Amino acid sequence: PMNPNGYKSHYLWEEVLTPSSILDILENFVHLSEEKEKEWDNEKGKVVEKTKYLLVFPRYHQLDVIRKLKRTIIEEGTGNNYLIQHTTGSGKSYSIGWLSHLLTSLYKDPNDTKRLFDTIIVITDRKVLDQQLQYTIKQLEQTSGVVNPVDENSSQLKKYLENGKDIIITTIQKFPRISETINELPNRSF
Repeated sequence: PMNPNGYKSHYLWEEVLTPSSILDILENFVHLSEEKEKEWDNEKGKVVEKTKYLLVFPRYHQLDVIRKLKRTIIEEGTGNNYLIQHTTGSGKSYSIGWLSHLLTSLYKDPNDTKRLFDTIIVITDRKVLDQQLQYTIKQLEQTSGVVNPVDENSSQLKKYLENGKDIIITTIQKFPRISETINELPNRSF
């Protein structure tokens, strides 16, 4: 947007390139992504799958929304609804992944010993999107075992909820099991 006090790009040095912001980006956002691509191999005479690595940085709108949500949740607490609009190709999966990981280590106050959320549940409405999110969020995992995709059945989902797994990824079809199990766990926040 227009900046009446200077350049339109002021956000770059006032928000993004500050020392604390750069450290936050390096610690929580920068990611080496493993991408699989199919291409024709002339020597083998067939299509082969190749792996390439891409260094991923958050786009400004991703960084901005995640930081705003973090501030808002710390100020307002849990139990509120938020709507984030994204367009095709704008990085929804990474935004969801980064936010999920951030929420697993979010505290109201730096001196607190109890996290704001015991478990983060990522629910999708399509199996293809579910697989894409599982792959993206799993790649962002820095500690093994934090991300738990539900790829078997609703009993697996129930077990993950009861065991207090950090991030659970599932489809909306299993939602009745989620609501039943959550009601049985009143001392936890999701």
